[in-house]
Amino acid sequence: MILVLAQREWRAGLLTPLGWLLLAANQLILAWTFLRVLESYTGLEAAKRTVGLTLELSLNLWGLAAALTLVSAPLLAARMFGGERHEGSANLLGSAPVSILELVLGKYLGLAGLLTLVCLLPPLLALTVAGAAELDPGLLAAATLGLWLATLMFAAVGLFASTLSAQPGIALVAAYGLLILFSLIGEAKRVFEPATTLFDWLSWNEHLLWFLTGGVRLSDIAYFILFAALFLALAHRRLANRRLA
Repeated sequence: MILVLAQREWRAGLLTPLGWLLLAANQLILAWTFLRVLESYTGLEAAKRTVGLTLELSLNLWGLAAALTLVSAPLLAARMFGGERHEGSANLLGSAPVSILELVLGKYLGLAGLLTLVCLLPPLLALTVAGAAELDPGLLAAATLGLWLATLMFAAVGLFASTLSAQPGIALVAAYGLLILFSLIGEAKRVFEPATTLFDWLSWNEHLLWFLTGGVRLSDIAYFILFAALFLALAHRRLANRRLA
């Protein structure tokens, strides 16, 4: 049943203009950034190149892709629970022989599948110059893994936010508020210096940076999985409380 729900959300996302519009916009922005990085790198003399092309692509292209999935995830997730409540179709799902856990996981997998398409754009762009430039496949694989894990976390945050209100607009505001908090919380270390380590750990971009530089640490993998699971659990609890109300 989970896979059936995931396929339903996958098809729904691809049958709506929003899904294709986001994919096209992400492709356009990433392609432009890819060409800009190549132009900037090839325009430098060999002696002035402080880092390799692979690292330049990882930091710029994969880093930008993470920002794009952060923006895209709430837009795609807002309709999944809030939109169905607003349209009245949530009652049909509530009466179906589907547990809340299956419902949450099915919708989450469908959303993650849609966002994975964006995660595949950077490595596909890099493949276009694989024969003409020397790239580090290990670094690109680490960057892709980090991007995908961060995207899974963004999807979980967006899905949780969609359970908070029947109005997709309110869900969007809540999702972006949470994601911005996790994006900027690392800056709080400038004010609360004794808690520097804690704020660094809570910031998702600090963990993603390790992947973008080729470092795959279990602590960073655990961070993204932990917070994705946390927000899925919160979504489950929210729906369970609503059903009991």
